[in-house]
Amino acid sequence: MICIDLGSNTIRVCAMDDNLEITQSYEKIVGSARNLSSEGLSMAAKMRITEALGEIIVTFDFKNDSHIAVATEAFRLASNAKDFFYDIERDFGIKFNIISGNLEAKLARLGVENRALKLGFHIDESLLIDLGGASTEISFANEFKSFKFGIVRFCEECCSDEAKFKIVAKDKIQDALSFISKFNFKNIILTSGVPTSVVALKLGLKYENYDAKMINGAILDLEDFDAALLKLSLSNDKDSLVGKNRTSLVIAGIYLLKPILEEFSVPYIVIDDGLREGIAVASKLGLLNLKE
Repeated sequence: MICIDLGSNTIRVCAMDDNLEITQSYEKIVGSARNLSSEGLSMAAKMRITEALGEIIVTFDFKNDSHIAVATEAFRLASNAKDFFYDIERDFGIKFNIISGNLEAKLARLGVENRALKLGFHIDESLLIDLGGASTEISFANEFKSFKFGIVRFCEECCSDEAKFKIVAKDKIQDALSFISKFNFKNIILTSGVPTSVVALKLGLKYENYDAKMINGAILDLEDFDAALLKLSLSNDKDSLVGKNRTSLVIAGIYLLKPILEEFSVPYIVIDDGLREGIAVASKLGLLNLKE
């Protein structure tokens, strides 16, 4: 099965076998939420997405594999998303489903749980935070919630100004903190590009040789986030570390995550898997209801 997660910043695609192992993967920054306006997705964003889909269609075997494609917050907001996806289905044969924030949180948790079990641990008592481009999904046990903050939105609001990041972030995450404070958890699992980038920086990986196997199950502490900020500030080749045009987004994400994490003295575990993989898990278990 081919699973496609078209997010507000990144498109992530994978092929998974019957044992829910990834056999092929693809990821690209498309910046869907970049310059999102009352008129919807920008022309530039649509062009970036279309270009990525052109690469995906020749990389994966759509003729012999079924596919499920979902789109998240930027497309929940964009007034022109349905028309855009009509064109995509006509041109590429890929049908996108715009899913709710709650379903996004549920599927992300399934994807993380599948990977955690393969790593040998359970997530029954874990809080999960999935920091996205335009929204953030948080879950614990059977409670799921989507919050209206993400790295692309935040970065644009603060004009990529690190001083503003520090000031604005604490206001952005207050509702999330109130939600999280209801739960008694043993650890926090972080998924999405920001925490995985922090692990990669800690391990000395470059963007081009990123290896999810080295990321999955890694433990972070608050000092690692500070070290990532310092490493990026001192680097003369930031793109090689975190990818082209990603530096401000990673920094923005660190400033959003830190005031949440510092409230809780528990281990922070990073998992690369998320929504993309959760689609396959839900489908295999017969739990996938895209209208939920």
